[in-house]
Amino acid sequence: MRKSQRQLILTAGVIGAVVAFAVLLVYPQIANASDIAFRQSWNAIAFETGDLTQEYQAHEGKWKAGGYSNEEMAGIVDDYRPRYQSLIARANAIDTPDKYSESRELLVKSIETEMISNDHFKNYLLTGDESELRKSEDLLSLSLKYSAEADAAVLAAG
Repeated sequence: MRKSQRQLILTAGVIGAVVAFAVLLVYPQIANASDIAFRQSWNAIAFETGDLTQEYQAHEGKWKAGGYSNEEMAGIVDDYRPRYQSLIARANAIDTPDKYSESRELLVKSIETEMISNDHFKNYLLTGDESELRKSEDLLSLSLKYSAEADAAVLAAG
């Protein structure tokens, strides 16, 4: 092998090693930035969902105290549905690193289940069917379970 070929091979090897080293240094930072972006988006949606739940439950409290008729409360359920749908769409649109996919899925399930719970509550309001009220309560409990599991999953993923 001639000297120029050896130098070329050596130079290529050094360049390859430098590139590999640079990738090893940069990739974790890129991955970390992706994790941070996910966590920020996830947290924002989780907090907004909590705020929406509290706001909605305040209306339920007013209904229980006689401040709304059943029909008015049913209208409030309808008014809140697009807000839940918006949160679901935003959660589904989060750029999600693989390690956080379960936490995102559980967050979506939690919001969807709460929204469906409200739909059954609306059915109860309009029909008086106690089975609809029980479905609503069961689904609300399930939503809270999914929410707790989502929190645990995001923490476990790091």
